[in-house]
Amino acid sequence: MKARLALSALVLDLGALGALAAPARAQTETLGSTAPTVYPDDPEYRAQPIRLGGLSLTTNANVRLNYDSNIYAAPIERYDDVYADFSGEVRADSSPGPVTLTGGVTGTVRRYASRSTENSERWRLDATVKWSPSRTSLYSLGASLQRAVEDRSDSEARTNPDRGPRRFDILATEFHLRTQPGRLLFDLQASATRFDALSGIDADRDFSAYNGQAAVGLRVGGTVFVTASTFVNRREFRLSRTPAGFERDTTTYGGQLGLNVEPGGLFEGRLGVGVFRYDPDEPTAPGRTGLSVSGALIYRPSRRTALLLDAFNGDVATFRTGAQGRTDTRLRLTAEQEIRHNLFAKLSGSFRRSKFVGTGISEDTATVSGEIEHVIARNISISLDAQFSKRTSERFAARFERFRAGFSLRARF
Repeated sequence: MKARLALSALVLDLGALGALAAPARAQTETLGSTAPTVYPDDPEYRAQPIRLGGLSLTTNANVRLNYDSNIYAAPIERYDDVYADFSGEVRADSSPGPVTLTGGVTGTVRRYASRSTENSERWRLDATVKWSPSRTSLYSLGASLQRAVEDRSDSEARTNPDRGPRRFDILATEFHLRTQPGRLLFDLQASATRFDALSGIDADRDFSAYNGQAAVGLRVGGTVFVTASTFVNRREFRLSRTPAGFERDTTTYGGQLGLNVEPGGLFEGRLGVGVFRYDPDEPTAPGRTGLSVSGALIYRPSRRTALLLDAFNGDVATFRTGAQGRTDTRLRLTAEQEIRHNLFAKLSGSFRRSKFVGTGISEDTATVSGEIEHVIARNISISLDAQFSKRTSERFAARFERFRAGFSLRARF
């Protein structure tokens, strides 16, 4: 059987704890976002929100000018262009006692100088309510609605240069419970997400994902917990069968053992290793078992320096014809540095390998990027950044090289 299980640029990570990795969302580049891990929380730089009774309002805006040497991420016949992003964000917070209410709206308008088919608008609405009945317990419930736009460099993005990138509406909700009684840690999460492609020809990409995860931890010293977790993910497609009549819905489940390091020391974050099991509903399609890895760690050798490690290996959704599934391996190392009190820098390198099960095809993408930000005043900063990416593959059409650079003016009020 040649199953088609698609998601395009929107990828579901089912690695550590089976959490749903949200697609890239419209977001402004706030002051200090070049190096937020070392951005100082002192009166000189701290945001001063607008107070309306018990409500706190924060607004951000930025204008970004970019150059892209290969806007379609094509192996040949590369086209370059200049484009501008205009972004804005408004957030509201209210904290009446142990209950915290937050909400926001974010939007980005992108316009190209020559290739108008690539123009797009992205936005996101979100709201969260959190209840902390004690210092060691937290309940939260959140919901969001967003318009997402795929990146041409994604493994399964649209390749036709005469048509713009795919657009998706994404509705999501999530519940989270976390409590630490004594030396124990309990963490429970559940989420539901619906992906809706705007174009009628992409109807086979519409589906819902239901995720659940549970973890228990034991404090072994200081801020360090040893954890054991289990997760399950269910994908249900709107078009539940392929044109050939095969079932498309799938279930992925698994477990991990790992570490969870609370903030407050040299290290913080989490790292887990385990296994996942992928089971399609189609009885003629083979299931598979693989290595599940997920981690997000921060190491602070000094107040001015932070090193960040992100790692993932696991099952992700795919729409590629002939693929019975897809496994991604990703690794990213980032260094953030406060050069001086108003100058911040970031250097990052990443690698991603995508294996399309049943096809013998894999894709390796390597990226290196750097950024520097100068904070002019409490409410304004400028930044410069550059990025180079290269993808290799047995499939010629998937190969590309791409250089991008940009200048940003960031403001908050």
